[in-house]
Amino acid sequence: MNANRIIDMIVRQVLRRLVNRGVDKGIDMASRAGRKPGPSETQSDPEANRQMRDAAGRQKQSAKQMKQVTRQMRRFMKF
Repeated sequence: MNANRIIDMIVRQVLRRLVNRGVDKGIDMASRAGRKPGPSETQSDPEANRQMRDAAGRQKQSAKQMKQVTRQMRRFMKF
């Protein structure tokens, strides 16, 4: 492998990560923009806050798992 190919590979990896982060941030911002605070968000109920944090954690974990499965399927379907 020559130096040009190695540099291209590194640049592609960095750009891919930056684009993925940008897309994730944009989706997060768009999903928060249209939401109005409900009664449970305005009150300072610790139990409701904990439940909301738990639900958000499960959603993030689910999204991460879907990304991993999609990545594996793409890799599998190449052959």
